[in-house]
Amino acid sequence: MYTLLIVNPASGQGRAAREKRRLIDRASDLLHYRVEVTSSPDDAFTLARHAQEYGYECVVVAGGDGTINQVINGLGDYNIPLGIIPLGTGNVLAHDLGIPAYDITRALKIIEAGKIREVDLAAVGDRRFVLMAGLGFDAAVVGSVSPKVKDVLGTVAYAPAFIEQLIKFNPVRFRLTFGDGSATYETQALAVVVANCGTYAYNFKIAPEAVFDDGMLDILVFESNYGTTFNLIGQALETFFQQQILNPNTSYFRATRVRVESDPPVKMQIDGDVAGESGVDIRVLPKALKLIVP
Repeated sequence: MYTLLIVNPASGQGRAAREKRRLIDRASDLLHYRVEVTSSPDDAFTLARHAQEYGYECVVVAGGDGTINQVINGLGDYNIPLGIIPLGTGNVLAHDLGIPAYDITRALKIIEAGKIREVDLAAVGDRRFVLMAGLGFDAAVVGSVSPKVKDVLGTVAYAPAFIEQLIKFNPVRFRLTFGDGSATYETQALAVVVANCGTYAYNFKIAPEAVFDDGMLDILVFESNYGTTFNLIGQALETFFQQQILNPNTSYFRATRVRVESDPPVKMQIDGDVAGESGVDIRVLPKALKLIVP
């Protein structure tokens, strides 16, 4: 297939940067690949937006979850398969799908095999995402990390931001309205996460029932009645090592649509990038993306 390879040179560090150089050299020798290296965050979106116009039959993205999100939004409703070469900081989507990170040989073999899985996306207005939207504490953490620091330190960059927000972030009043508006839930909480994917970070299975192609969103509310600093740290560690949410004070819902409001408004992150704030409608887009998977 005539394939567009979009490479984000800024995402990831160390081994990821070395693998990108190898990938560019290797793909440039393949006649059915055209390599485009981004120079700004909007480049990946723009390149994907014009993929069908220029006759590409497949788009491959080499980078992290943020770059993948840009490409997904650029593709929109185009019926073009998307392949992933995970060379970013977190590589959450690749981890959930079983695509090895920082291994371009294996990733390219998966892409060449061409196994397609139709997966759900979710949307906030016109903005699509494949992983999750987080409102409150986790978005505050994400917003506290400089992209340049993240590129240098990787996931370690989030540790001081996590501690900082533990000290300063206050619970807020969230109101969730599900589906057609007939069901609501209101509570004091630290964060709300609307997940399309089960994995939050490398070994952090935040939504154990979430799968990409069930036509549902998994919604977690982290109640503030366990919200002391020590309890929150304990919950995070417990979730990390057990790989699932165990705390009974985390409320879990499933729906095709949810409106999330809060008083006061809080930041929202989408697939690891801060994008707006609470007071949003989030809906599932069933089987909206063709992903190339192992």
